[in-house]
Order: sequence, then C-alpha cells, then structure tokens
Amino acid sequence: MTIYFVLLADTLPLDFAGPLQVFLETKRLGIQFEIKYISATTQLNCDGGLQLHNLAPLPTELACDDIIVLPGCHDAFCAYTTQDADKTIQWLKSTVTKQTVLTICSGSILAAKAGLLANKSCTTHYQLINKMRIAFPNCQVLDNRIFVEDGNIISSAGISSGIDMAIYFVSTRFTEHIGAQVAQEMLVYFRRTGQDPQLSSWLQYRNHMHRGIHKVQDLVCSNVDKHYSLAQLAHTACLSQRQLSRLFSIHLGITPREYLQHIKVGHAQQLLKRSNHSIELVAQHCGYSSSRQFRRVFTQTAHMSPQQFRQLHCDA
Repeated sequence: MTIYFVLLADTLPLDFAGPLQVFLETKRLGIQFEIKYISATTQLNCDGGLQLHNLAPLPTELACDDIIVLPGCHDAFCAYTTQDADKTIQWLKSTVTKQTVLTICSGSILAAKAGLLANKSCTTHYQLINKMRIAFPNCQVLDNRIFVEDGNIISSAGISSGIDMAIYFVSTRFTEHIGAQVAQEMLVYFRRTGQDPQLSSWLQYRNHMHRGIHKVQDLVCSNVDKHYSLAQLAHTACLSQRQLSRLFSIHLGITPREYLQHIKVGHAQQLLKRSNHSIELVAQHCGYSSSRQFRRVFTQTAHMSPQQFRQLHCDA
C-alpha cells in the first residue's frame, strides 16, 4: 500500500502537513505502507512560499489498495486552471478507479474536476460550498460537516479538519485502537457535528490530557477480552480506586466501569457487523464469561439485543 500526496503550486501547508503527520504517527506504530509525494512538476512553492523539490512524477498505474490524498490550494478555482493542474486532473481521470481518495479543503474541487465526485456526497471549505454547488451540480455538496464519507471518497471541510478525517480513516482502516493512539500522540480533540460519521468507541472519551486515565484506556482497549476490576485499573494509573473514579467523573463524565462496558460493547458491535461469530463467541471475545450477561449489558447500552443489532446492520 502506498499513500500518495498529490501536490500543486499554492498547496495549503496544513492541508498537506496535518494528514501527513497522522500517517507518520501511524507508521511509527508498526503499520506498513509507503508515503510518496507526487506532482506534475518536480518542484513547486506551497502557499506562503515553502519550496518543495524532488517531487516524484504522477505514477502510470495504482494498486487497488493505494490511497490518494488531495490537499487544497489557495484560490482554488484559479489554482486548478494551470497547465500542471490540468495534467493532474487528466491523471486522476485516467488512473484512479476504486482507490480511496481523501480530499482536504478545496482538494474536493480538484476531485470534482476529475469526475471523482459525480453523484456523490462531499464537503469542502465553507467559503467554497456555494461556488462548488454551482460549478458541479452533479455533486451533493454538504455544509456544516467536518468530513463526509461516500464510497471510496472521504472529503473534509478544510485546513485542520484534514487531521480529523485522516484519524477517522486510520481508525477504520487500521483498527480503532491505532486511531486512538495516533490521536493521543497528536493531542487531537475530536470535533463532531450531528451528521458526521460516528466516532468509534476507541476514539470517544479521549479529549483529555490526563496520563493516568490514558494508561487505563490503553490497557482496556488493548485487552478487550479481559475483565478488569477497579483495583486493577487504579493500580495501572498509580492511583487509589477513589481517585480514579473521581478523575473519570471529572474528565470523562462516566465511571471506570461504564468506560469498560462502553469499550466492550463497541467492540461487540464491530464483531457483529463484520463477522459471522455466534453471540456466544462474540461474548467471549469481549471478555464476558456468560452470553446471558453479555446480552443484558449490550441491550442496556445499545437499546437493542445483539441479534437485533446484527439484523439491522445486515439489512443496511
């Protein structure tokens, strides 16, 4: 797998650097992929004057699992009329098939010019939404979104929202636990709007900076098939049981037991959607000694039984 950053003159630095940092942190956690910086030209100036040299050429073919990242450009409707931009658009048209495409800010305009967003939902920077709707009437451009996923395209609203989108992508492609570790390393607070894709259980309740609680969360997320007592969790955080409970209440708004239950049910939901495991086997993978206890906890949390949850998502 290769992640290609497609660069043009006047690329916005944070559009490029934000997602790049997410993928660099992901590689440091042991996930194997290459990162390449490609362009229709060997060198260019980003917005603000940052110079990039020795850029690789646009590849003649892509593997099915390759990822294309399209950062935005300053004054996009102008930036995408240059000769290099036209070469890039033609390359996207002729080369990208089913590969995942991530767009940041006005990068969605580049994707739309290449026909990649035809009949798809997407978003872009709020200042460009109306212009994009007029220019590309076959795209459903949504506002008030951090990012939008439709098929093989994930588009983000702009600038720092590319980080949110990249972490979401990492969590869905390489597991929620990897995404949570990257978010923790980058000290990212997850911003959500009501219609964004749901945050996974691993990514929720991470918008704090208390190291002891993060250690407890890491332990729980790395060992979902185990049951931990409050005493064990407190020992991990080097805190008393009372202190741990108080800090969970302050920073997360829930108890350690509720967090443990939240992670186990979240993991169960993924297993129910993505595997054919029996309910009994799902319960074991989530650390429940009894399928009856698992059904009770799952129903209390999800407001439906495991069987109903699986049926709902099989029909979707």
